Amino acid sequence: MQNHPPVTSRFWLNAAIVAGRLEAHHLSHGDFADSLGLSRSYWSQLIHRKRSLTPQVRRCLLTSGPLAGVPENELWERVPIGGSS
Repeated sequence: MQNHPPVTSRFWLNAAIVAGRLEAHHLSHGDFADSLGLSRSYWSQLIHRKRSLTPQVRRCLLTSGPLAGVPENELWERVPIGGSS
């Protein structure tokens, strides 16, 4: 069994910034999801904040062409998780 470090924060996509960059690059959300290797359904969940961003997805966003140069703090919001129960 693997030990995983405790999750201390959740990261939520800043949909307005991402949508603006996709529009500037003439991309649909579906095309962008495909370019990241994500399903359109999963991408929709990220955009609508139904799911938080995983470390792998955050890395993909940082290396994607349309989002190049956008600082992390503009791409997503980091929300600390409360203490353990």
